[in-house]
Amino acid sequence: MSHTNPFREITRGICTCLEQPSGASYDFKAGYYERLVSTRWFNRFFWDASRQDYQEFASRAILRTAGTVLDVGCGGLAQTAQLYRSTNNDCILLDRSLEMLKIARARLWAGSGLLPANIQLLQGDAFRLPFPDNTFDTVCSFGTIHLFDNKQEFVDKVLSVLKPGGRFYFYSMTGETKISRAFMSSLRKVREFGNVYSIAQTLALFNQPALEVQSHVIGSVVFIAGRKIKQSV
Repeated sequence: MSHTNPFREITRGICTCLEQPSGASYDFKAGYYERLVSTRWFNRFFWDASRQDYQEFASRAILRTAGTVLDVGCGGLAQTAQLYRSTNNDCILLDRSLEMLKIARARLWAGSGLLPANIQLLQGDAFRLPFPDNTFDTVCSFGTIHLFDNKQEFVDKVLSVLKPGGRFYFYSMTGETKISRAFMSSLRKVREFGNVYSIAQTLALFNQPALEVQSHVIGSVVFIAGRKIKQSV
C-alpha cells in the first residue's frame, strides 16, 4: 500500500473516494444491524451457521495470504476485527456506509485510539472501485453478494481488481432453506436484500474460464474461494 494516501480524510481514520460522500441508506440502522449479526441465535436460526464458521473462512483471506488485501463491503467488522488487528498484510477495507466504517474503526482501535498502520478504512462504491485492474493480491467480500440485484456485476467488478494469480474469498447467504428463503424474501420486499439466490445460482456467478473455484456449504451459507488464473502470453 502506498504511503501517500490518494483519498481524502472525512473523519479521523476514515477516508473517502466519493466525490459527494453522502450517507448510505442503512447508516441509521448500522449499530442495530451489527449487534444483531454478532449474536449466536441470529446466525444459527436464520442461516444454520456460526460466527466461528465465518471467522475461520475469513482467516484464510486475512491471515493466510501475503501482500495487499481489499475487503469490499467490510461493514462494521463484526466477524473480522480481530483478524485484521492480527494481520501484517496491507489492507483496504471499503464500505459505502460511513456509520459502518465508524463501527469498524472502534473495533480496530480496541482501546488504543489508533488504527493499525497497515489498515485503511475507505468509504466507496463497490460498483465504482477507485483502483486499476489487477491491483490486489487478495480480494474478499464477506456476506455481501446477496444484498444486490446485480450480483454478477458486483462479483465481476471485485474480481477485476485482483491480480492474475491472486486469491479471492466470498461468502453469501442463500435461500436454501425455508427459513432463510422466507427471511430473505421479506427483506427483499423492503429493499434490504437483492434477488434471493440458491447456492447453485450463487456459484454460477463464478463460472468463468479465468477462475479456479472451490466451495463448501454450511447451512444456507455458501463459501467460495479460488484463484484468478494467469493468462499465458
